[in-house]
Amino acid sequence: MLKTTALILSIGCGAGLARADEVLTFSHQGIARTATIHTPADLPAGPAPVVIGLYGHGGTIEGLRSWLHLDATADREHFVVVYPEAVEHDWSYGRPVVNPMPAVNGEPVDDVGFVRLIIDKLVETKRGDPARIYATGPSRGGLMTYTVACALADRIAAAAPTITGMTEFQREDCRPARPVPMMVIAGTNDLVQAYDGWLLPRGRLLSVAETLEYWRVHNGCTKQDARDVPHRDHSDRTRIWLISWTDCRDGARLQLYRVNGGGHQLPSLAPNSEMDAKRSRLHNRDIETADEIWAFFKDFSR
Repeated sequence: MLKTTALILSIGCGAGLARADEVLTFSHQGIARTATIHTPADLPAGPAPVVIGLYGHGGTIEGLRSWLHLDATADREHFVVVYPEAVEHDWSYGRPVVNPMPAVNGEPVDDVGFVRLIIDKLVETKRGDPARIYATGPSRGGLMTYTVACALADRIAAAAPTITGMTEFQREDCRPARPVPMMVIAGTNDLVQAYDGWLLPRGRLLSVAETLEYWRVHNGCTKQDARDVPHRDHSDRTRIWLISWTDCRDGARLQLYRVNGGGHQLPSLAPNSEMDAKRSRLHNRDIETADEIWAFFKDFSR
């Protein structure tokens, strides 16, 4: 069941166009679940590409929007962005490695089912192109993105989990129906979701390298290449190494932006806030994450 509960109008930054954001309500597991949909004002008629944005641990939709800048990319490149709201502001991405997953009515929250509902409704109403549905998210939103890629490979065309590897349980439980093109961004000095993995109370966070190796084998990639990303700002002490795996089954290539010296942050041309610098260490200023994500996504359709 789906209801439109609100229509919020605001002015798109720099574009001079009204931006219509719909807040949709779904009934799932006996409770109301919501998602905010950002539709560019000048989006052409007909089904459009859709990017699902999943915020991190304890996050908010507005926080992700201001951090990732995905709306600006969507306005320019003409795709829809959907921001689902998590129960207790945390995604239920599978078997836990730290604390129990969020629960509803005594059962783990079914966030895979929730994301499936969103996709199916957008396709059913001809707002979303079923061949061009994508998912991305940072940190715990990245963990949820891996789970979406594993469980909903029949519905998404590509995924971009950022600043985290998978857990060992996600790797064990992952059964993708097809090869999934994947782009990952991660900082080597991340103290929150450690680049090299971590032993946690209930299980292990895999390293980013182990995570990409799982997907390389699953996607059947046989070639690897690497290059330095051009450095823009000499005061920025981080550097990006772009690693690509190609010659994959069904063209499902992999891409890793390895941010050498980067912390638990997404690369952006925007200046770093003092709070983010203290909490999340260095952030890179060589690329705009949202633009790179879309540049990768737009090459793939299911």
